[in-house]
Amino acid sequence: TSSQGVTETDNGYFAIFDGHAGTFAADWCGKKVHILLEEIIRKHPNTPIPELLDMTFTSVDQQLEKLPLKNSGCTAVIAVLRWEDRIPNAQSATGSTAIAPAAAAAVDAEKSNEAKAAADVPAGQDAASTESKLRKAASRQRVLYTANVGDARIVLCRNGKALRLSYDHKGSDENEGKRIAGAGGLILNNRVNGVLAVTRALGDAYMKDLVTGHPYTTETVIQPDIDEFLILACDGLWDVCSDQEAVDLVRNIHDPQQASKVLVDHALGRFSTDNLSCMVVRFDSKAVQQTASNQSQQIGVEGDPATTVGGLSEAEALVMESKKQLDETGEGLDRIPSDLIEQDEEHDAEPGPELNADALDKARKDIKPQPPPDSGAAGGS
Repeated sequence: TSSQGVTETDNGYFAIFDGHAGTFAADWCGKKVHILLEEIIRKHPNTPIPELLDMTFTSVDQQLEKLPLKNSGCTAVIAVLRWEDRIPNAQSATGSTAIAPAAAAAVDAEKSNEAKAAADVPAGQDAASTESKLRKAASRQRVLYTANVGDARIVLCRNGKALRLSYDHKGSDENEGKRIAGAGGLILNNRVNGVLAVTRALGDAYMKDLVTGHPYTTETVIQPDIDEFLILACDGLWDVCSDQEAVDLVRNIHDPQQASKVLVDHALGRFSTDNLSCMVVRFDSKAVQQTASNQSQQIGVEGDPATTVGGLSEAEALVMESKKQLDETGEGLDRIPSDLIEQDEEHDAEPGPELNADALDKARKDIKPQPPPDSGAAGGS
C-alpha cells in the first residue's frame, strides 16, 4: 500500500549484475546503480531515457575506477518500466515520443526559427505552452527501456514469441572484435587480449580503454494485449538455453518466483557451470489497460520533487530513504566497507569463467593506454 502523501506511479526497475574477478563490482552495482539512475533522471528530465542510461553506466565506471580491486567487473542488464504520455512520431522506431523530450525539442526549434519572437516570451511560459499543446494529442503508454553490457540478456515474451532486447558483447562477435582492434587491442581465443570473455562490462578499470561500459539500449512500447513477461538472466542460463526455449518453459507459470526457479533448475539440469541469476517479470495486462485509459491520473515525477505536483512516487520515496540510510552509516557512493573488500580479495583466487587468470598479470603489464574509442550507446527496439 502507498504511504500517506505518496503518489504511486507503478514505475519499475529490474537489474542483474554478473560479477567476474570477485563479487566486488556486482555487489557495488546492486546497491548503487538504481540510486545513480534516479538522480540522473531527476537532473535531466527532458533527456531521452536511453541517453540517461548511458550516462548512468559512464558514471558507474567513473566511480568504480576510484575504488580498490580494479580487476573486478561485472556484466549488467537493466530494465526500466515507465508510464509516459507520448505523441505520435513516424520517425521513431516505436512510433511515438515521450512528451518531455519532444516539448524541449519543439521549443528549441521554435527559438531557432523565430528568434525575435521567442525573445519576447519567457522561456518557462514558452515551454509550458508547447507541452500543453502536445498533451492534447498524447496517449498514455507503458514504455520499457533496457540497457546491457556483456552477455547478460533480457527477453520479452510477445504473444508467445521470444524477442531479445539486449546484445551479447562477446569476443566472438565480429562487430565487437573490430571495435577492440580499432582501440588497439586484439581478440585471442575469443577473449579481449586473451583475458576477458566479454567485450563490454562495468568495472574492469585496468582494461577500460578496450572493455567499454557504454551499453546497448532499446526502447519498446508495451502492448498490453500481447506482451506477457520479461526474462532477465546472466549467461549461466543462456549458455544452455535458447531465448524461445526459456519462454516456452515458463509461459504457463503465472508465479514469477516459481518461473525463475524453473529456469534455474533447467540450467542446472543442462549442467550449466557458470553463475545462475534469473528474474521473471510478469505484466498485469488489465492494470496496464486501465492506467492507460485514465489520462487524469498522475503517472510520474520529473525534476525537483519539492516543486512538482504529485510529490514522490512510492518507489522514489524508497530510493530517497535508501540514500538517507547510506549517508547515516557513512557509506556513500564512493565508500565500500572494508569487510567487502577483504571478501573480494579472497574471491580473486577464483576469478570465474569470464576471466583468464593466467593472462591477467601479463595483460596488466602489456596493455598500454590508448585513446578512448569513439563509441556511444547503440539503439534499437
